[in-house]
Amino acid sequence: MVSQLSIVIGTYNQRDVLKKILESFNTQTAKKGSFELIVVDSTSSDGTRNMLETFEAHYPFRFIIQENRGKAAARNRGVAAATGSIIMITDADMIAHPDLVKTHLQAHAEAKVPTCFEGVTMNMHRLEWPTTSHNLYPYISRNLKDGSRLGWYYFLTGNISFPKAVFDSENGFDETFMSYGWEDLELGYRLSKKKVPLVFLKNAINYHYHVVTKDEEISRNVKKGESARLFLKKHPKLKYFLGMNPLSVFVAKYLSEGGNVYRWVEKSFYKSKTPWKHQFGFWFLKEFHYLKGILKA
Repeated sequence: MVSQLSIVIGTYNQRDVLKKILESFNTQTAKKGSFELIVVDSTSSDGTRNMLETFEAHYPFRFIIQENRGKAAARNRGVAAATGSIIMITDADMIAHPDLVKTHLQAHAEAKVPTCFEGVTMNMHRLEWPTTSHNLYPYISRNLKDGSRLGWYYFLTGNISFPKAVFDSENGFDETFMSYGWEDLELGYRLSKKKVPLVFLKNAINYHYHVVTKDEEISRNVKKGESARLFLKKHPKLKYFLGMNPLSVFVAKYLSEGGNVYRWVEKSFYKSKTPWKHQFGFWFLKEFHYLKGILKA
């Protein structure tokens, strides 16, 4: 049986939270048989395979085990195995709202031309489930109207759907992206050059069951910068969008982690209890680590 929509999830060592995500698709309000779900596991070592083998899905469900070649390769493998004409990409830590699949399917049914749809991902201040509205805030903070056209930089794969034919026409995600981030935006940029619209889908909601501390966000920006360097190599015209303005580059080149200026910003701003000082310090340290990742020899 061919499903209308194929959900693809790549995962690595996320067994317990992945099970929550798979369970959330058991309660979808979409018509029975209208979607399938494919998990591509990059050879996890935490018992993920056993969980997948024993999971009781109320929908067509398959999993694939492959060597760890990164998120882009896992997603490409899942899309290649999909039977649906519409693909939805989400993550192994995104709990689906009951109407998530139905909303994406309806949007594609009503689209006049092949279109990509970006839904709403709600982040959490603290890890709890079930959760409350006080614990949630949207990843896309702009107050956008349903149906708004989005720039390619909103092509975020925590909650996105698109025609499989559109994905295949660009040969999917670039598998040379092995570090953190940018593989989704790079595909979004290529699709924008082909004039494929990206539209905001306000009622397609999922919940990011993962809380990233500010310290973690700062440190992982090095990996984000490394991926941005690859993006820059492929699309050099985007250097200013990627933060490569002369002033920032100059500052990043002549500062060092643990140096006097770095430690001053960390102590006097990032660790300050004054909100504006703390926010400035947080931004500065994130930008520093990001640019160090881009400029890394």
